[in-house]
Amino acid sequence: MSTGLFLFTSDLRVQDNLALFEAARHHRHLVLAYVDDDADRIAGSLQAKPLGQHRNEFIQQGLVNLAVELEEMGQYLVVTHGKLGTQVRNLVSQYQVDTIYYSRASDFRGQQRLSLLAQQIPEVVFKGIWQHTLYAAHQLPFDISDIPTSFSKFRRKLEQALPSVLTPQQLMSLPPPPNELVKAGITLTDNTSISESFEGGAGAGIRHLAGYFDSDCPKTYKETRNALDEWQSSTKFSPWLAAGCLSPRQVYHALKSFEQARGENDSTYWIFFELLWREYFHWYALDIGEKLFEFTGVSGRKPLTTFHAERLIKWQQGITPYPLVNAIMHQLNATGYISNRARQIAASALVNELSIDWRYGAAYFQQELIDYDTAINWGNWQYVAGVGADPRGGRHFNLDKQQQMFDADGEYVSRWFGEHEVGVLDSTDMVDWPSVN
Repeated sequence: MSTGLFLFTSDLRVQDNLALFEAARHHRHLVLAYVDDDADRIAGSLQAKPLGQHRNEFIQQGLVNLAVELEEMGQYLVVTHGKLGTQVRNLVSQYQVDTIYYSRASDFRGQQRLSLLAQQIPEVVFKGIWQHTLYAAHQLPFDISDIPTSFSKFRRKLEQALPSVLTPQQLMSLPPPPNELVKAGITLTDNTSISESFEGGAGAGIRHLAGYFDSDCPKTYKETRNALDEWQSSTKFSPWLAAGCLSPRQVYHALKSFEQARGENDSTYWIFFELLWREYFHWYALDIGEKLFEFTGVSGRKPLTTFHAERLIKWQQGITPYPLVNAIMHQLNATGYISNRARQIAASALVNELSIDWRYGAAYFQQELIDYDTAINWGNWQYVAGVGADPRGGRHFNLDKQQQMFDADGEYVSRWFGEHEVGVLDSTDMVDWPSVN
C-alpha cells in the first residue's frame, strides 16, 4: 500500500513521460504534484528573475491542460505555492509518501535543487529519471565524460549510431491517489494571453506538432529557418519542448512519419540536425556541471568586459544605437519569443558592441523567453561569448550585414519599432558621471 509522490517540473505531460511511468509501476497510490516555487520570482545577482511573465503563463496553461488529462485517468494534480522544501515536506507528511520521483535535470542548478531537497527530507527515497533527451545514455557511442568537444564531432558520432527505435511510449493507466486526497482547484494566474501564437499544454503541443507536419513547411525548413519573424519559417516546437509538454521522441517520431509518407530532403534532415543541437547542449550541460554558469565557461579564459548598468538597461529595453537589436528586444519583451537568428544577433551585440558580461544576457533571456531551456540558453550564450563548445572562439555578428541579409527592406525593424527610440550608447560613464559631448 506504499504511496509515491511524482513531482512535475519541466515535463508537463502524461504520454512519453518515462519518470511518471516509473512512479506508476511501483506504487499502489500516487500523489501527483507541481510546486510553484517562490524562489522563481526573486531576482538574482544578475538582475533577472528565473521565471518571467511569458513563461509563467505558458506553464499555467500547461498545468490546466495536465490537470484535465489526469482527471480523465482518475487522478488529480496538486498545485501548491510557496517554498519548494516546505511544500514537498508537507505533501510527504500528509500522505505518508515513501518515494519521490522526478525528471532528472541536465544542468547543475536543476540537479542541485533536487539534491538540496533530498537533504531536507532524508527519510524519503528520491529517484530521478533521465528523459529530457532524444537518446538514453546507453545509446550514446561514447561515455558522458568523453563527450566530443564540438557539435560537429558529436553529430557525426550520433549519426553513425542512430538507434532503430525511438517510439514515444503510451501510458494507459495510473494508480489512484490516496483516499484522503481531494481534487485541487487549478486556475490560471492571468487570463490575458501574452503570446497569441503559443498556447501551453500537451494538447496544444500535439496539435501544433500534427499541424506542422501536415503542412509543406518541413520541405523548406532549411531555406526559411533564419527568417526573423515569420511564423511558418521554423518549427516553433521549442516552447512545448522546454516545458516538457512534448518530448523530443514525439518530435522525432513525427518527423520520421513525415519522411516515410512524403519523402526526405535536406530540410527534413535539418530538422533532425536541430534536434541534435538540442541534444548536444543537454549532454554538454551534464558533462561540464557548474561551468555552464561560470564567467569563463569551459575555456578558463576571462572575456574582456566591464559592467555598465546603463548599457545593459538600454539593451534590455531596446533603446541602443542599433535599430535591428532594438527591434529584437522589443519583440522579446512583448511576446516572449524571438527567432534563433535574432537571439544570436542580440547576444553578439551585448557581448561585442556593448562589452557586457554574457551572463547578464543569459539571465535576461531566462526571465523573458517563453521557451527557456537552461542547457540550450546558457550553452548558446557561452557559444557566442567564446567560452563554450566552439573551436572558433565566439561569434561576432556584423549588425549592418545581418540587417541587409535578413531585413533588407526594413520591415522587421519597422514592425517592432527598432528606430523609434534609437539612443546614444552612453549618456554617463560606468560610474554614472555625465558623458562629455
